[in-house]
This record gives sequence, C-alpha cells and structure tokens, in this order.
Amino acid sequence: MRMQLLKKASGYKPFLYNILQSDVCEYLEKRNHPFVNIILSSFGNKTNVNKCPIPSEIILEHFRFPVKVLDMIPLPSGDYGLFTTFSSLKRVLVQVKVYFTLTEYR
Repeated sequence: MRMQLLKKASGYKPFLYNILQSDVCEYLEKRNHPFVNIILSSFGNKTNVNKCPIPSEIILEHFRFPVKVLDMIPLPSGDYGLFTTFSSLKRVLVQVKVYFTLTEYR
C-alpha cells in the first residue's frame, strides 16, 4: 500500500506524506500510523479491504471523501490530491485518487 498527499503547484507535488507500507496485513493488524488511520477510517464500510487476507476483488463503492477528517491535520489553503495505491506482487490492484480544495475562511 502506498499513500501520498500531494499539493498542486505547477502539477501535483509531494506534500507532507508519502507513506509506503510494505505489508497491508501487518498494518491492518496493528493500525500503527495516525495519518493512514485517518484516511482508511474515512473509507468506513464502503470497502472490503479491512482485514486479511485481502480479497482478490477489491471493492470501493458509493465513496465520498469526508474532507472534514482533514481538520485533524492542519493544512494551508490550496488544491490537493490524495493518492492511495494497493499492489501485490509488483502489480497495481487498485488506485484511489481523491482531489480536493481547502479554503481558509476568516
């Protein structure tokens, strides 16, 4: 699993997080990364990737990213991309790309 938070600046560039978790099953057992916890918990019951073994067919349906979960991470205004990739044996199984804009109101 790879999770990247990117910020738009002449294209999308790495920003704050570029996490490579070599073993998803190990992560799912320990849940030991706060940023990954925030993002994967937002998938909630919309996916079947929540325990091991990982199913051969990964499902993510009726998903709408709750940008409010990012209130836990102070980010400046701007355009962002959150890319999550699940791979197995060097083959990409699924890629979820979420694009959003944060605006500070005063």
